[in-house]
Amino acid sequence: MDCIIIENLKVLSENFKHKFDTFSNSVLFVSEVNKIKIQFEDDSYFKVTYNLCFSEKIVFVPKEALYDFCFDLFRRPNDDTEVICNVGKTIEIEKWLEIEKNESLDVLNNIQKELNYNYRIKHLTLESFQFNIFYFNGLLVFEHKNKEYLSNVFDFKSIKY
Repeated sequence: MDCIIIENLKVLSENFKHKFDTFSNSVLFVSEVNKIKIQFEDDSYFKVTYNLCFSEKIVFVPKEALYDFCFDLFRRPNDDTEVICNVGKTIEIEKWLEIEKNESLDVLNNIQKELNYNYRIKHLTLESFQFNIFYFNGLLVFEHKNKEYLSNVFDFKSIKY
C-alpha cells in the first residue's frame, strides 16, 4: 500500500497514541480503545474496519474523507462510539490562505520560527479563527472547527507561502 494518506496516518498515529502494523494490502492501527484496519479499495475509496463493542463495523470511506474519519476514530473515548463518515470538500492550502489571509501567514511563520529555534520539535498546537491546526513530525494538520471542510494533512516543507 504505497499511498501518501496511509503513510501520513502512520506518522500521525503516534500523536493519537496508536501503534500500527503494515501488511501487504492493509494497515492496522491499535490502541487501548481501537483496532482499525484500513485497506485500499480502489482509486476513490478505502475500506475501514473498526471494532464497535463486541463486533466490527465496515465503512467504505471516500479518499478525501479518510483523514477526517480516522481522526474521529483515533479520538473515540471508548469502543462503543460509532463514527460517522462526513462528506464535503477537503481544505487545501490555497483555500486556507485565501480564507484566513494574514492569520494563516502568522501561523506558518510561527511554526517556522519554532522549527528554527528547535529543529527537533515534534509537536505544536495552533489555532486560527476557523481551524484547529497542529504540526507533528513534519506534517501540518488542518481541522475545520465547524466541519465545513474535511481535514487535510500537508508536508510542512512543501508549503509555499
